[in-house]
Amino acid sequence: MITIPDPLLATVRLLLPLPQLPRISTNSPQAKHLRTVPHHIYTLYLFTAADFPTFAVPTTLFALFASLSGPHLTTNPQPALLPTLTRVPLALAVTWANLLLFNISNQRSPTAVEEDRVNKPARPLPAGRLSCNSARRLLLYLAPAVMLLSWAMGVWEECLLQLAFTWVYNDLGGCDEHWLLRNALIALGYGFYSSAALRVMAGPEHTVTPQGLRWIGVVTAIMFATQHICDIKDAAGDALRGRQSAPIVLGDTVVRWSVAVPILLSSNFCAWYFASGLPAYVATLGLGLLVAFRILAYRDLKSDKKTWKLWALWTVGLFALPLVTNPAVFERTWVDLRVALWEVKCLLCEGERCEMLDLAAVSGIAMVFEGRRMYAQGLGAAGNGSVPEIVVESVVRST
Repeated sequence: MITIPDPLLATVRLLLPLPQLPRISTNSPQAKHLRTVPHHIYTLYLFTAADFPTFAVPTTLFALFASLSGPHLTTNPQPALLPTLTRVPLALAVTWANLLLFNISNQRSPTAVEEDRVNKPARPLPAGRLSCNSARRLLLYLAPAVMLLSWAMGVWEECLLQLAFTWVYNDLGGCDEHWLLRNALIALGYGFYSSAALRVMAGPEHTVTPQGLRWIGVVTAIMFATQHICDIKDAAGDALRGRQSAPIVLGDTVVRWSVAVPILLSSNFCAWYFASGLPAYVATLGLGLLVAFRILAYRDLKSDKKTWKLWALWTVGLFALPLVTNPAVFERTWVDLRVALWEVKCLLCEGERCEMLDLAAVSGIAMVFEGRRMYAQGLGAAGNGSVPEIVVESVVRST
């Protein structure tokens, strides 16, 4: 091995300096900024982590199901499934943005932080991810951004109403008043969010019908009667704050019955409201019975949290009832897919080897009509009983 003397090596380095790649120090502002971007995004998510699966997602599904119901709840006479699904991210974005604005306002006060240390210690403020003053400054930027987003989506009216609701509920202490006022404010908030999500989902060329507004009113009433199930699991923190929530005022036994009974009544009413037929009655009432039973039978904190999530699932079941009134949207989607398959066949296939593909396409269309027959017999939907039975025996190819 050849050894290069140190003086010679130093001379070579001096005469022919090696290129140095740019390096970012781990303590530089650039590195800290890059490192904190995921941190800040996760912090924003934590503000809504508990409400995202139990409020944001169900509200978006409410809008999706109502929009697909066609002329029953919106002015769209023939909503298509796939184009409607493309608007789901927009409705979810508007819902989540307004929810984020409300939750930061709700969680930023010192009393709210102390309550969350007991009920929800993983939230950003009790976890020390940012200060109350930082949350206030965040709202200064977030409020106009959410208003701009809502204006762009055509739901600025609901956004302004939600801002007023946020002010009354959080800044004026409406959340700490009597549980009936608290329930009323939260129910109105549900109505505003539901209306905004539905209008976004329906698109700017369509509006919500009077029947759609009545359905939003029904949902608002159901939330007023049942949403204090959320307070059962938070009773310890509410007592520490001095809040007059339903579990504190009514006591554990009475508050559980005050939720269980309206859940059963709402299950029956909504199935009747949409003339959904026996299967829908069984499905909604069955899930309602499960939630009501758990409220009364399982009273530990872990069970209450699970029951609350099942309640959110029960609301989604109610929101899906309008779809029963318009199964044609799925029929049209199925036919569109079969037509697309037929067109692809025409481009790619020739001769007798495509006979099976022809048969599959025609059989698919026949399945749509047979599905309507089964729907009419099973659910009793009006107007579908006269669909003739179709039997595909063979496919004759024209030349």
